[in-house]
Amino acid sequence: MLSWPANRYMAVGDGVVGYQAHAGVAIMLGDPITPAGGQSEAFAEFTRVTQQAGLIPCAFSANGVSEQARPKGWRAVVVAEDTIVDLPGLEFKGKSWNAVRTSINKAGREGITFRMARLADEPWSTLAQVRAISEQWTGDKGLPEMRFTLGTVEEALDPEVYVGLAFDDEGSLHGVTSWLPVYAGEGRIAGWTLDLMRRRDGGFGPVMEFLIASSAQFFAEAGYEFVSLSGAPLVRPEGVDAGPVDQVLEQIGGMIEPLYGFKSLHRFKQKFNPRSEPMYLLFRDEGDLPRIGIALTRAYLPDASLRDLVASATSVSRSAT
Repeated sequence: MLSWPANRYMAVGDGVVGYQAHAGVAIMLGDPITPAGGQSEAFAEFTRVTQQAGLIPCAFSANGVSEQARPKGWRAVVVAEDTIVDLPGLEFKGKSWNAVRTSINKAGREGITFRMARLADEPWSTLAQVRAISEQWTGDKGLPEMRFTLGTVEEALDPEVYVGLAFDDEGSLHGVTSWLPVYAGEGRIAGWTLDLMRRRDGGFGPVMEFLIASSAQFFAEAGYEFVSLSGAPLVRPEGVDAGPVDQVLEQIGGMIEPLYGFKSLHRFKQKFNPRSEPMYLLFRDEGDLPRIGIALTRAYLPDASLRDLVASATSVSRSAT
C-alpha cells in the first residue's frame, strides 16, 4: 500500500514511514517499515518532523507492535480487526465451512472456473471486463472510489499483485479479487492481503465466497503462511468499549456505511473462520480527534466534493425513510 501514488515518505532511522497529509494532519499508513526494534525510534522521528511542520501526527491501521512502540502519552484505540486465515493444513471441512463448500460446488455445476493471474499480463478483453464491473460498482455508490487503505483497478495492475478471476463457459467475467503481497523481511513474501472485491450485477451469486476460497487454496498450495481478508475500515469490533474517538469515527462511518457496507463486509468475512488481530488508531490526545476525523474523510474520499458528500448523505437519508 505504501507504494500507492498518494503517499509521502519519510526516512526514520534505518527505516521509512509512509504517510498522507490532509487537513493539517499527517496520517501514518499502517506501521513504520524498520528493522525489528526500530519502531519506537521511527515514531519519535515521525512525531518530531511532522510537529515541526505544523502537522498533527497520528497512525491509522497500526498493528500491536506499533501500539506498544507508540510515544509516551499517546492514546490507542481499536478501529478494526485484521481477519487472517492460516493456510497450513487448510481444509474446508466441517459445518463452519458449509457456505464456502456450497459456493465451490455450485460453481462447478454452473461452469464457473477460477484463474489466478497478474492483471497486467491479462489480455485487453479481461481488463476491459474488470474495468466495466468496477465502474458499474462505483457508479451505484454516488461517490468516487475510496482510497487510502482501499485500492482500485489501477493498483491491481501492479505487476507484484495477484488477481483472482471467475469466468463462465462463455468467457464472461463474474468477479475479481486482488491480493497484495505481505513481506516478512529480506524480500520474503509470507502471505497475501485481500484488497479489491468486485462482482458483476446479476452474475454468479456466491462469486466472492468462491473467489476467496479458491485464492486461499492457490496460496496454500504455493506454500504461503496466511491470507489476510483485511480489516473493514471504520468498523469497531464487537466487545471493544466505545470512547470519544468512536464518536468521530462513527460520524464518518455512518455516512459511508450505507453506501459501502463495511459492517456487512466484516460479517461476510466470518464465513472463512478467520482469527482476528486488532488494528489501531494511535494519536496524541483527544483534542486532535476532530481534525483527525476530517483528515480521514479526505484520505478515504480525496476526490469527493462537499456537494458529493451532502448529496450522498441526503440520498441515504431518503432511502431509509
